Formats: sequence, C-alpha cells, structure tokens
Amino acid sequence: MLSPRRLPVFALLILPLLPAAAQPPAPPAVELKAVRYDTLVGAIKQPGKVVVVDFWADFCVPCKKEFPGLVKLHQKYAGEGLVAISVALDDPTDDKAKARALKFLRDRGAAFANYLLDEKAETWQEKLKIDGPPLVVVFDRQGNKAKEYRDDVKYDEIEKLAAKLLKDK
Repeated sequence: MLSPRRLPVFALLILPLLPAAAQPPAPPAVELKAVRYDTLVGAIKQPGKVVVVDFWADFCVPCKKEFPGLVKLHQKYAGEGLVAISVALDDPTDDKAKARALKFLRDRGAAFANYLLDEKAETWQEKLKIDGPPLVVVFDRQGNKAKEYRDDVKYDEIEKLAAKLLKDK
C-alpha cells in the first residue's frame, strides 16, 4: 500500500498514462492570414469540393449578423466535402481592425480558412465588382461559380444550394 506522502508523486507518474479521452480536447485554432488577391483565388480553387466564400468586414453589421451561418454550414457539411472560407475586407494597414476581426472569428469558432485581403479597397472593389460587403460566393465541385449572394445574405438559402451541390458528384 502506498503511503499518503507518496501518493501525489505516484499520481504525477501515472497521469500521462491516462487515456486521451479523459483530457478535454484543445479548441481548434482560429487564425487570420493576410493574402493578396491572386493567392486568395488559388485558395478558393479546390476541385471536388463545394466552396463557400464569405466576404465580410468588421465594420459591416449585416456581415457580422449572418456570419454564424457560415460557421454552422462548415460544422454541418465539412465532412461531406464543403469548404468554408472567410475573407475580411478590413483595412490591412489598421492593426486594431485586424485584432477586432481576429477576435470576432475566435469568438464565433470560425475554425476554417480565414483570410484578410491585403489589397487596397479600390482593388478588391474592382475585382469583386462590389462597393463593399457583404458578399457570399458559392462554387460547385468543378470550381464554377454557382451563385453569388449580395447585400441580403441568407444562409438558409445558401445551405439549400450547398446541400444540393454536395449531392452532385
């Protein structure tokens, strides 16, 4: 029998041997990576996957309101071939805006690819053909743009489309 004085040392020796299930899982890492537009286009191209790209910004109240829909979509369909990508359109030179965007993503549990577009507003406005967010673009398994949702983004509609595209192999 172990003496009470030796019990703590014994406990420390067997702790690493306990099954991993006894320890809570680490939360998934949420990061925000600055990328140029061309790099973003490359990240979106994922043959065989249905890709949903949510262009948003910290200053955009409607974007932040609908964003949890992207997180739920990812959680529900990632195992079936859906890829969720968020792209913050905040000023890449504003460190406070970047910090707020990262905090927002972490608070929402956005454990998927999160990018900050490292371009001037004029550049992304021209390339995306928008004045500002919100914008959600859905791509089919062949990499073709299936649909764009501008201004009035509704994730229940996006989920219906994504589910249909996921069934098309």
